[in-house]
Amino acid sequence: MRYLWRVIPVLGVILSVSLRSEAQVMNTLYFMHGVPQSNWINPAHQPDGGFYLGLPGLSPVRSEVSSSSISFGDVILRHPTEDSLITFLHPLADNEAFLQKLKPLNYVISEVGTSLFSLGFRTGAGFFSLDVTTRVEGNIYIPGDLARLAIEGADEGMTYDLDGIGTDLSGFEEVSLGWSGNLGRNIQIGVRGKFLFGIANLTTNQSQLSLTTSEEVWNLRSNMLFNASLPFAEVIYDEDDLVEDIVIHEDLENLNPYALARYAFNQRNLGAAIDLGINYRPGERWLLSASLLDLGWIRWKDHVHQASYEIDYDYTAVEVDPLDFTRDNTLDTYADSVLTALGDTLLGGLTMAPGEAYSSRINSKLYLGASFYVTPHINFGLLSRTDFLRDAVVEQVTASANFTTGRMLNFTLSYSYINSYFKNLGAGISLNAGPLNLYVISDNALNAVFWPQEATSANLWFGLNLVFGYREKVDRPLIY
Repeated sequence: MRYLWRVIPVLGVILSVSLRSEAQVMNTLYFMHGVPQSNWINPAHQPDGGFYLGLPGLSPVRSEVSSSSISFGDVILRHPTEDSLITFLHPLADNEAFLQKLKPLNYVISEVGTSLFSLGFRTGAGFFSLDVTTRVEGNIYIPGDLARLAIEGADEGMTYDLDGIGTDLSGFEEVSLGWSGNLGRNIQIGVRGKFLFGIANLTTNQSQLSLTTSEEVWNLRSNMLFNASLPFAEVIYDEDDLVEDIVIHEDLENLNPYALARYAFNQRNLGAAIDLGINYRPGERWLLSASLLDLGWIRWKDHVHQASYEIDYDYTAVEVDPLDFTRDNTLDTYADSVLTALGDTLLGGLTMAPGEAYSSRINSKLYLGASFYVTPHINFGLLSRTDFLRDAVVEQVTASANFTTGRMLNFTLSYSYINSYFKNLGAGISLNAGPLNLYVISDNALNAVFWPQEATSANLWFGLNLVFGYREKVDRPLIY
């Protein structure tokens, strides 16, 4: 594990050179039909133009980080008496207030990447889209008892439940082909198939961990399993099945562009996924919609490694007699030997070795939306979003007011409930200057102005497209 610091930066190099930054699809985007890439969040949607081309690396650039429990202001605090900042670990910080905000299992979600190619066009058979996207999904799971143990220390007669601790980190290329068509005048359907090429992965497959304390004995019980695919490195093991060294491939260290492309489109780590969508108009003023995204998985076969940690260990108190110490056997020497023996015992349950192929799914999402059109250019929308993570189901709700002025402007204001936090004010704007389409979207951009310390999530989406072939007449809002 001490070599993990070598792996993470190299993974970052692969991703930052071959891409920029990407994140989850914004809720605010769902009702912004002036943005061609809104069909990413509902493949049934058909953009206004007959043809669009996203500028490589700029359509879109996306980023997001989201916490289930704590905000920026919970981690970084003002010093109570001085003009400075402190962290939640400072002696003057209110540690109990911090701990009360934690749930039994907390998570932090982040994603980075970009679209390398984005194309869409209309034919007599429907609207087709082709996208090449680099994605990185990272989920970290932190039990509340782990934070309590770190801040307050262990109390006698307690059981600390650390089940669920772990991480899911995947980097992969996505090549997708989408289609949307009409069923009569009131229904549109869409489907998008995706081929996935895994870049690297670190997954916690099993996570059972607990610590029980008493006056007589402390019991540590663990049953944990980790899988990793690290195609960019050679992992060297010692005779005790522990990692001795991690050697990064030379072509990657030299930033060889051909090597980067090979790692990005790795045909040994293949997967597939599908997106589904539907729009239904029961009347002139209502539009109901639903979409299911990222229903799929990746099979990891390249440079696979497995680590397991299984232990059921009882630690009893050590009796110390000061009369036993001499010049050659000091208290420091004795303490070092005790800690060394304890460390060897705890490491005895850890085994690492080359592993077998395994699968990991990507984070699936379900959207349910409803729009009420006051006029063909003004509508109000309500959206429910459900994220299916490894150990959690996350619900979000977004209400939005959406305005268009024909081709030139599409503007949206949104209000979202995300991660048990109600005050997420978002906005999105899409501008067309001739064939150039520019858009900027965020679910919580205005939080930085009104409540910067309270926000539990932050995201931003920026993009540039070339759009041609706008339809001259749109008779129904469904066809937006």
